[in-house]
Amino acid sequence: MTESSISRRSLFKMGGLAAAGIAAGATLGACSPAGGSDDKGAATDATTAQAATGTPAGGSTAASSWRTPPAEVTDFVNEYDYEVVCVGHGYAGMCACRELAESGKKVALIEVQAEDTYTATGNESAALNSKLLDRFDIPHVDPVEYYQNWMAMTQNYPNGELVMKFCQNMGEANDWYYSVLSEDELATMTSHGWPSTEHRLTAVGPFKFYPGTATFEAEGVKQTQILTHNREAAKALGADFYFETEAQYLVMDNGAVAGLVASTPEGNVKFNCKAVVVATGGFCNNNEMLADLIPDMIGNFVEGEEVAPEGGNGISFGRGIQMAYWAGARLEQISIPTMNGKHLDPPTNRTNVPQAVWLDSNGKRFCNEFFPAVEHRGVPTIYRERQDIHCVFDSDILTYLEYCVPQHGTFNPTESALEGVAKSMEVARAKFEGTYDESKAEEFRAQVNVTACADTLEGLAEQIGLTGEAAKNFVASVERYNEFCKTGVDTEFGRYKETLFPVVNPPFYAATGTSNMGKIMCTVGGIITDGEQNALDANFRPIPGLYVSGNDCGRRFGNEYFTPTPGVSLGMAITLGRECGRSVKAFLEA
Repeated sequence: MTESSISRRSLFKMGGLAAAGIAAGATLGACSPAGGSDDKGAATDATTAQAATGTPAGGSTAASSWRTPPAEVTDFVNEYDYEVVCVGHGYAGMCACRELAESGKKVALIEVQAEDTYTATGNESAALNSKLLDRFDIPHVDPVEYYQNWMAMTQNYPNGELVMKFCQNMGEANDWYYSVLSEDELATMTSHGWPSTEHRLTAVGPFKFYPGTATFEAEGVKQTQILTHNREAAKALGADFYFETEAQYLVMDNGAVAGLVASTPEGNVKFNCKAVVVATGGFCNNNEMLADLIPDMIGNFVEGEEVAPEGGNGISFGRGIQMAYWAGARLEQISIPTMNGKHLDPPTNRTNVPQAVWLDSNGKRFCNEFFPAVEHRGVPTIYRERQDIHCVFDSDILTYLEYCVPQHGTFNPTESALEGVAKSMEVARAKFEGTYDESKAEEFRAQVNVTACADTLEGLAEQIGLTGEAAKNFVASVERYNEFCKTGVDTEFGRYKETLFPVVNPPFYAATGTSNMGKIMCTVGGIITDGEQNALDANFRPIPGLYVSGNDCGRRFGNEYFTPTPGVSLGMAITLGRECGRSVKAFLEA
């Protein structure tokens, strides 16, 4: 399915662009003029610009019509003049807009959603070293240590200037972002993974993890309301907001930003400005761009697997990255990282039980189950036949589950979460003993869904359907793993000593399921920028007036998203969005 068909269908569903607006901008559907155009936006050498700014990542041969600039639009129902326009009402775009408004700049923000149905994505932000989290007595962290750990976990790929800005400024930025909340609203905040438990791990091998998250996900205020409060704060300072307004392409004048063209239900509009902040949230809803720019996800699908965006609000079609690319900006040349896209969807919350030993349908262990980051833990499974995976553990699992790191996507050993697992174990035991009464079953939420129980490993193998050689392998694999637990050295897959939990005390349990690939929360990269988030051209030179932030900005993660603290995606968008506003201010005043 093309980007145009996906985006238009979704926009009609959400009450976005009306048919009149679509018709007015029909020639704009999936492309726009490249850099080096005149002040009307007409492309002068689109082919050269495309060749210079990147071929499909990883040598993809997928269709990439999105790379082709469209025809110029000259008929506008309205024309506006601003110093800067921010594209996207997410965290980065909103924070850039508010910062610019506080600096006295004439700024507008455009957003494709309708104002009365506007919704945000996400619920928590990494906010280490903030006064906000001092109320929880969460320890402060050395920003340089945090930076060093980040760069080690990402093989030094990210832009060090951007990462250091995040590390040094996230506390102050979060205090600023959440300053719009009342005390009653702040009272609904919690912090993922805090308070700590007795057995909480702060590191796995050389990799460190840190608590420090502002979480708004249970009762009380949500991020949609928080962003709305920030919008009202920016409005009070003179910022203008245009909803149901879809950016189409940038207007360039001699290689510099001169404005942008957008479409609305009434027709096409033009914004004249000296700078544009692109922050439209990536392209997880654009199948064509996914195939082109993330070949190591799409290319590893097996029959029956397909892209299944989850979370978000269904409008991340990549327009920001498209616009910047058409204007001559460079694309990342690695396969662009995603959130959850490059590791298999865990069966029965498999990634929540790294404390277990994982065995395949042949009864054999196949990976380091407790590799540090959740996002990296499931990578080996991509390159295997899609078959049942059995997470095997013993009756001490409730204690072992407390040995975890504060990280997004991993088991959080709260009292209620542990009770859910205990109940799931009780049900599995009752079924094994033949005493389970379906009519008296109680509803419970288990983050780990236990599917089998037995008094011996041989019996457990039988319970999960293994026979013959596979059953023998199953027992031998667990026994060999237990020897590693005794010695503290895993000579099979190098699991770190502090994460070796034996499977020796009956009864024994298994959580079984089949992995499948394709679920993706969002993409988290795209356009190459410098440390000011100024987009770079074919020669790695800044394009005057073009800034890219949030999930459109490249070189912030490695091959995949990861979380040394829960909420780094929102935390980075808030922090670098504000920093981007400061960079644009400096550009305008230069």
